[in-house]
Amino acid sequence: MKLYYYYSSKGNFGDDLNSWLWDALIPDFFDNDESVRLSGIGTIITSNMPVAKQWIIFSSGVGYDYPPIGFGSDSWDTICVRGPLSARVLGLNQDKYITDGAALLQTLSEFTPLTEKERSGIIFIPHHHALITGKWEEVCKRAGIEFVSPEWDSKLVIHKIRSAKLVLADAMHAAIIADAMRVPWVPLITSNQINTFKWLDWTQTIKLPYLPTVLGSSSLRESIRDKGLRLYGEKYYQSDADVETAIKCFLAQRDLKNKRWWKHYHNATRLLIYRIPNKTVELVENNFKFNLNDKFMEHAVDVLSKASAQQGFLSSECVFNENLSRLVEGLDKIQKYR
Repeated sequence: MKLYYYYSSKGNFGDDLNSWLWDALIPDFFDNDESVRLSGIGTIITSNMPVAKQWIIFSSGVGYDYPPIGFGSDSWDTICVRGPLSARVLGLNQDKYITDGAALLQTLSEFTPLTEKERSGIIFIPHHHALITGKWEEVCKRAGIEFVSPEWDSKLVIHKIRSAKLVLADAMHAAIIADAMRVPWVPLITSNQINTFKWLDWTQTIKLPYLPTVLGSSSLRESIRDKGLRLYGEKYYQSDADVETAIKCFLAQRDLKNKRWWKHYHNATRLLIYRIPNKTVELVENNFKFNLNDKFMEHAVDVLSKASAQQGFLSSECVFNENLSRLVEGLDKIQKYR
């Protein structure tokens, strides 16, 4: 069996933990036999999945594409998906979702949750796309909050989360892992690219509301990028959206993104609306030493500081342990393919 997950050359801890987590959970199980594949953690259930004789889906989320050909047939063993929204979109029964598989980190001795007395400090983990044009490390420095890059080694990021007293989470897996480590977390929004559908897919499984704090942009370039997202189909944040609204918007965006002309439109619009203006501002900043970011940074520092004073969210022990127990049972089902 071969593991399937999204890989970023720059690194993204929420995806990268797949590279070692499953081997730790099921030792000596995986090889390079591509005829049988396991779909792991991530938003990866799409028609882009490679062909295999047998697919096992375990805690994955649905992506902005139609399901793979044959999905639901005997060659697809869906043990569980990430959440109820993924299950709805894929036409699965509601007993086919549990929660994100990163909750299984708690079963490993290396990541046993620390007591409250053993934890200290507040950390901020942005979405990996926020690093493209954002200045969040500088914002954190000014706010007196520790910056943790989502591109760092995944085990390092997890230990940072595990030892914090509060996690400010723009990256969804920062919140997911914080919840697994029993560390309170505050959901944040650095841009309209933060995906309400995905967050609701997860928060519904832990029986908590999704009530994010909008940080806004930390630089002019980030603001330009954020304002253009809607025009080329990458605006995923929906203010005050409920489950039904999120699903409706997801389906509409999926249909749009699968139009024959969409790829050409997306690339051309992104070039005109984002890439050219972004490069122009970058050249001005570098060659004329203009500081165009102060007002953005001051606002971001203020909102981030206020967010750090929040109590944060944390699922109940009962809900978390029930989900974890079901995930462990799911692991046993995977091992029948040994």
